[in-house]
Order: sequence, then C-alpha cells, then structure tokens
Amino acid sequence: MCRFLDRLVGHFDHKVHLIVDRHSAHRSKTVRAWLADHQDQIELHFLPSYSPELNPDELVNADLKRSLPHTHRARNQAELAAET
Repeated sequence: MCRFLDRLVGHFDHKVHLIVDRHSAHRSKTVRAWLADHQDQIELHFLPSYSPELNPDELVNADLKRSLPHTHRARNQAELAAET
C-alpha cells in the first residue's frame, strides 16, 4: 500500500484526497506511519464500515441480482451476457 501511495503522490503537485474502504491494508501501522510522514501530500478518507449505497459496484451487483432470472443461473460468460 505504501508503494502505491508513494507512486500516487508522485503524479500530483497538490495534496491528494483518497477515499478508501476499511481493509486492514489501508489501516496498518506501516501505512499510518507513512501517512504521518506525508501529511502535506495525501490524506485518506475512510468509508463507513458497511456502505453498499456508496459503492457503485454494489449497486450494479444488486441490480443484476434483482433482474436476472432466479430459475436459471448462467454457466458461462456467454449465457451471463445473454441474460443481462
């Protein structure tokens, strides 16, 4: 995560505000120490613990689950494409 953050801040000449989930990799001691040394370059903003309404992927998944037929599940990519 620290290598990613280092590369990310290297691409910008202003402070970066990054929205992340609460995965342990985003909250580790190593990351917190790195962030403390780079406060003027980046700030992490954490999503609430469970917030599917803020995650566009979750909205797509929920829509697909509601709209796909419940009697038949796609067995390959072609069937999934045809059903969606």
